[in-house]
Amino acid sequence: VPISLITSISGCSNEESPRSSNSVNRDYFKELGIKPFVNAAGAYSAYGGARMRPEVIAAMRYAATRKVKMSTLHTAVGKKIASLVGSESAMVTSGATASIVLGTAACMTLGDEEKMRQLPDTTNMKNEIIIQKKHRYTYDRALTVAGSKLIEVETESDVRKSVNNRTAMMFFLKPTQQGDNISAENYIALAKELGIASFCDAATTTPPGTNVIDGVSEGFDLICYSGGKGLRGPYSAGLLLGKKDLIKYARRHSAPNDISIGRGMKVSAEEYLGMLVALMASLNISEKEDFLYKQQRFKNIISHIADIPGVSTKIFESESITNELYLDIDWDTNTIKLSREDFVEELRNHNPAVEVRLFRFSGGRIQLSATVMDEGQDIITGEIIRKVLLQYS
Repeated sequence: VPISLITSISGCSNEESPRSSNSVNRDYFKELGIKPFVNAAGAYSAYGGARMRPEVIAAMRYAATRKVKMSTLHTAVGKKIASLVGSESAMVTSGATASIVLGTAACMTLGDEEKMRQLPDTTNMKNEIIIQKKHRYTYDRALTVAGSKLIEVETESDVRKSVNNRTAMMFFLKPTQQGDNISAENYIALAKELGIASFCDAATTTPPGTNVIDGVSEGFDLICYSGGKGLRGPYSAGLLLGKKDLIKYARRHSAPNDISIGRGMKVSAEEYLGMLVALMASLNISEKEDFLYKQQRFKNIISHIADIPGVSTKIFESESITNELYLDIDWDTNTIKLSREDFVEELRNHNPAVEVRLFRFSGGRIQLSATVMDEGQDIITGEIIRKVLLQYS
């Protein structure tokens, strides 16, 4: 039997099948009847997250055509990520929500195999999570997946009164819509004083990528990030960073371990490598460079609509930890007979469609993000917006 045939059958070949290159030009979404859209909204999960950089895609393609032992790959990737951001240890997860589930389970069981098998039954184990009332949010259900219950607090005095022998973890969210009663610095200090593990959900605090380094340096025992948004990594990946022992326990709660509550939260080889490369790329791209790219996309859109009577535009930086750029578009409704709500529907009904920032984040205004935009999509967006506005002028 020819050696080439054996390697092909075993999956050991480092070369892609010649036939696979023929599929590159296929428009699979068109074949499925899916209408395309331009994402001018941002890296929302519902819209597929962020646009991965070319080097991330190349790394994932590399991993897809080669096989290694998953635990070996995860360990190597984790060590590299930890060294890049200054944490004791690191792991790649199947997203920020998975990071919360695994990190919480780690703090509840602390590596005790019997307790690991027992979850989500928390009889005779620590199962209370301290959380500031202002930090309650859509995704805090992830904290209860392993069987824990949330204990709300508002002041440092509340924390001291609430901590007991059932307390497993103190949770912190950033950024929040309502601010903090207890600052991150004071919360961390309080957790250390009381001997309770602290966990921070910082999923949406990038870009810039250097915010990951800043987050780790704050001193939380565990901190997590979304991989498929500001870091522009694989859509279904995330990071969990922190203390070596807690990361070790969290890994035992994840796939492929059969006794874990996170058995279904699998991460592929492509995602392990893609997440590492995405982080490396994010750390090497300056905020100035990122802003220049986005500003150019916005300028190209503005050039298509600036001459329309009644239209005004403004590029601004968000007042948050992410320092994100947005384009605000407004018009005189006496000149252009179109409400903001109807404008959004017009864009959504166009082919290709255009999605803009959600009203609940923009305060009801029309705002665009260039985080997920490819070069050329700004031109398409500008043409579509011009068409819609002129139609109602």
